[in-house]
Amino acid sequence: MESAEVYAGAALLGAMSGMRSMSAPAVLGKISRNGGLEGSSGPLGFIHSAGFMPVSGALAVGELIADKLPFIPNRTAAGPLLGRALMGAFSGAVVCSARKRSWLIGALLGGGAAVGAAYGAYQLRKRIGENLNVSDPLIALGEDLIVGSMGAALTARFSSPLEVTG
Repeated sequence: MESAEVYAGAALLGAMSGMRSMSAPAVLGKISRNGGLEGSSGPLGFIHSAGFMPVSGALAVGELIADKLPFIPNRTAAGPLLGRALMGAFSGAVVCSARKRSWLIGALLGGGAAVGAAYGAYQLRKRIGENLNVSDPLIALGEDLIVGSMGAALTARFSSPLEVTG
């Protein structure tokens, strides 16, 4: 797998976190279970624990439900945005570390993409609601489909056996 593809994966995981903060860790849990993150160890090695996949998956499902509730804070508010950035950075660092690339570059790409996607998805969701008069929970379901599709594609690509090239 080329470096550009690994770093693109880190950015896509970050973008997923910007839209649904727990989606990328859940995808990492699945990739780890499939053997695609064998190269990650040290402080990031806890993703291989037996409880990581079920816990991250449950948190992701809970977030999908909570996102439709009217009292959930805006994703661009300081606290939620920081959480998304941290999840994106974590996910980017894990995938890059596992593929023997710079975890720091992965963290920066993942965190930056999370912040960008949080703002971008928020604005898109707002504009669709205003211009097309579509209810926010319905738009959120569309966003869920996008995040799910990204997760499926990343899981398929990164679940393959590790190959380290350029």
